[in-house]
Amino acid sequence: MTPPGVTVRDATAADLPAIVGVYNQSIPGGWSTADTSPVAVADRVEWFHKFDRARRPIWVAEVGGEVIAWVGLTSFYAGRPAYDATAEISLYVGTAYHGRGLGRYLKERMIAACPGLGVTTLLSMHFDHNAATKHLNDKLGFMPLGHLTEIAVVNGVKRGLVIAALRIPPAS
Repeated sequence: MTPPGVTVRDATAADLPAIVGVYNQSIPGGWSTADTSPVAVADRVEWFHKFDRARRPIWVAEVGGEVIAWVGLTSFYAGRPAYDATAEISLYVGTAYHGRGLGRYLKERMIAACPGLGVTTLLSMHFDHNAATKHLNDKLGFMPLGHLTEIAVVNGVKRGLVIAALRIPPAS
């Protein structure tokens, strides 16, 4: 069920500044991105145009016309053909909307769309100190497949990356 007052839709190029704004909110806490300083909208234009509504969508969640979160799928391993049915999910929720179930709702909605997008393996990668994402992934059935220890330095602390996967039955 959609959280009250929230609308989810395909992102448009006009949403890119808001998408970047939500993303940039995650940087200071050091929980969910390896970027260490804010990214510019101009730096994300090419990235944004790689999304494809039919195979690798990016959706925004908005309240009252304001983008408050986004979720998207990207092709795994630079889109090499053998990995065509594998995608990575990225999810960012504005800090004012944390803890309201919006992240779970968006992730569940994208998981439900995966069969129609040709995705049978969905990857979720998160820092090993990000208990919230680990908890959500566990609830949704993601299984940890790898743990790359101490591969990043975030806010002066060595951090690891957990790679988790959810197997999704193909569309019938």
